[in-house]
Amino acid sequence: MTTQECDSRDRRLVENIRFVFQANPRLHAYSAAVQVSIENASVVLRGELPRADLKELLVPAVRQAGVLYRVTDCVRIAS
Repeated sequence: MTTQECDSRDRRLVENIRFVFQANPRLHAYSAAVQVSIENASVVLRGELPRADLKELLVPAVRQAGVLYRVTDCVRIAS
């Protein structure tokens, strides 16, 4: 697979994850607060959410987007 094909695949994957976040009624309002990137074959989530229950929804939402490999959740809970 070429670098361009990998980049395109990664962009589509990030778009799919963002779509699932926005479609989730509980995450929708906070979807812009979570940055999604692909780093070293891992989905990385960063940002800040106001409550732990919202953070708990992130990895299942990423799985719903079709990601079956490693997810690194670096999202913090606001204090």
